[in-house]
Amino acid sequence: MREITVVTEFRWIEAGAGIPVLCLHGLFGASEHWEAAVEALAPRCRAMALTLPIFDTPPDDLSVMGLRAHVEAFMDAERVPPAIVVGNSLGGHVALDLALHAPERVRGLVLSGSSGLFERSFTRGVPHRPTAEFVRGKMTEVFHDPAMITPEWVEEIRARVARRSYVLRVLQISRSARRYNLEDRLHEIHCPTLLVWGAEDCVTPRDIAIRFLDGIPSATLRLVPECGHAPMLEHPEAFARAVEEFLDSFAQEAAGVS
Repeated sequence: MREITVVTEFRWIEAGAGIPVLCLHGLFGASEHWEAAVEALAPRCRAMALTLPIFDTPPDDLSVMGLRAHVEAFMDAERVPPAIVVGNSLGGHVALDLALHAPERVRGLVLSGSSGLFERSFTRGVPHRPTAEFVRGKMTEVFHDPAMITPEWVEEIRARVARRSYVLRVLQISRSARRYNLEDRLHEIHCPTLLVWGAEDCVTPRDIAIRFLDGIPSATLRLVPECGHAPMLEHPEAFARAVEEFLDSFAQEAAGVS
């Protein structure tokens, strides 16, 4: 896998060649959270995970639409052809906005725990000086497997949310996501769409996946058992298999197989 860093503009990881698969992380995520998925998918495609500039974007551009514009700029700069766009949580919301705003850029969508309809906010009730216990409690809402919640990760998140500037930016993008509800526009998404959802997702529960399934004409749903809000982290092998099977449909289409 190669990691590409352009400090002034884009940062992403990439491996493989072929049909582009572009992965977008959530509000508290990072491109590194896709490493296992990118490595697993690399034999089948050009797998990429882009860092969204949530903490670098000017405040007046800090919105779902602003992040979508960053994705478009990246695709232009790196000459990425129409891609399978994969998004978890906020990244799914950005992927949906891209499919609505520039459908010619999106061959297919993979959504996992996507916002856009409903999401329980991590930032609700954050105290001025959050404790490790508070952060651990919030993280148990994200992950089904308690082994995912290591002391080191708890401390990393606690240190972030202790900074008011960080919390203010998180609140700003969270408000943008809540205001930008897509329920009435889901029928406009006509590209093939795969929903890979944690069966025990408490942030965007299973009924939200059903609403996406009912609203997007060409959507299918795969539930990942014993999994919370981030299947690519809790069950990367199952997540990658689901995406690989989705890619098979595009290979069959290119070969003229119905």
